[in-house]
Amino acid sequence: MEQSAARTPRPSMLTADEVAERLKIKKGSAYEVIRQMNKEQETLGRVVIRGRIRSDLFEARYFPEVNDASL
Repeated sequence: MEQSAARTPRPSMLTADEVAERLKIKKGSAYEVIRQMNKEQETLGRVVIRGRIRSDLFEARYFPEVNDASL
């Protein structure tokens, strides 16, 4: 009997166009956001792809879940 391990979905990579659309900023500004986030990831020793950012990191930074009911 084979058991399938529960896998979490892999995060996708966002482009500057997608970042710009989600943050409602210009494409040039989106590249700055990506550069900054990639720089932070590199200092943590992670491999990055120029011009792209992992969607899970992006979402956590710019759209955190709010658990505080007083807001």
